[in-house]
Amino acid sequence: MRESVFDRKSSLGMVFLLAFVAGILTMNFGKSILLENTGLLDENMLMQMKSAFPDSDALFVFVMRKRLTFVVIMAVLATTYLGVAACMAVTMWYGFSTGMFLTAAILRYGFKGILLVAAGVLPQYFLYIPAIYALLIWSDKTCRMIYCKSYYQREDTKTPILLGRVLSLVVILIGMVAGCFLESFVNPGILQGFLRML
Repeated sequence: MRESVFDRKSSLGMVFLLAFVAGILTMNFGKSILLENTGLLDENMLMQMKSAFPDSDALFVFVMRKRLTFVVIMAVLATTYLGVAACMAVTMWYGFSTGMFLTAAILRYGFKGILLVAAGVLPQYFLYIPAIYALLIWSDKTCRMIYCKSYYQREDTKTPILLGRVLSLVVILIGMVAGCFLESFVNPGILQGFLRML
């Protein structure tokens, strides 16, 4: 069991890394189209972000709806044959988009681009990253428990399987909601403070 869990974590990590590299290469080779012609992270976009004063309460509702919808979709897919494939697809998307976004920021602003990305994702991603990672592992494991019973044999019977799955998902949801709070009420001030220093 421990070996199989390790294999799943390693495979997700490898998929993320390969997609991350693919995102970097895609942005570098296609920067004339993906960067220069789209206005991604250009000065006009940053000026609009600098002068914007979002309603934190409305932003929290919007962000929470978006994040929790993602969790629900993954939880539902985990109960179908598409569960494992969905985990891989989501991991690939996160890796690819992270590589592209980080590369775009560096191409436009150099080292300041890295700081810009950090200002845009902190502190909420201190909670989002472990929560999303836990959700992917949870979804993969749940799918395999349902459809590959020979692959997963439960040894600890102190906690009923269904209760254990539900409790794990509740912990993930709590992490996501806390991340939404930070993204809505803390990050805007950090990002705008950084933009004013540019």
